[in-house]
Amino acid sequence: MRLLFVPAFACDGDLYEPLIPLLRPDFDCQTVTPAEPDMAACARLVLDAAGEGPFLVAGTSFGGHVAREVALIAPDRVRGLVVMGAGPAGVADRTPLERRRAAIEVDGGADMLEEMARRIVFEPEGRGQDAADAFRRMAARATAGRLLAQNEALATRPDRSADLGRIRCPALLLWGAEDAFSPPSVGEAMAGAMPDARFVPLDECGHLPSLEAPMRVAAEIRRRFVVAGEAR
Repeated sequence: MRLLFVPAFACDGDLYEPLIPLLRPDFDCQTVTPAEPDMAACARLVLDAAGEGPFLVAGTSFGGHVAREVALIAPDRVRGLVVMGAGPAGVADRTPLERRRAAIEVDGGADMLEEMARRIVFEPEGRGQDAADAFRRMAARATAGRLLAQNEALATRPDRSADLGRIRCPALLLWGAEDAFSPPSVGEAMAGAMPDARFVPLDECGHLPSLEAPMRVAAEIRRRFVVAGEAR
């Protein structure tokens, strides 16, 4: 079964580099990095990349919002959904995202991205240092155009809280217990509103589980979506 990964804001395929080799025996993995100014357009890019037939879709943070949108747009094709650190609510206060846009326009957002690197993982100066450094490398490669488009998609994303019941495919919600951007309680509540969702908190993990805990993430994906030695 194909498994499409959608990276977080400012990230690229390296976000899933530690995870994909662990899943290759069961999944045909591909990473898609959309950069459109609204979630629906980002979701369409993922669908275009998926080609024909059924697939699983997974995403982290910004990518989790996109993955959920894909599941809503194409319920007949999405056989499974994985969301990490992306709650269903819209944006009540756009001020932080407006500040982020302004920072990107001034200098590419260097200071803002460094602040993110220090908050985005668990213990960035300790066990999470490698993950934080990986985020820094990805962010340094991200163009201002991509950052601005993704930021706009986040700022204007629709509130999907009332739509969760329409996602009927099996879902896995993986949340870092130390996530400083999206608290685990958001993921747990989202799972409770979905017909077939499993919520799994990851101890000593922040906002980027695929970098911080790839072995645990791979095990949970395989446990959820591999049946009798075959991917669903």
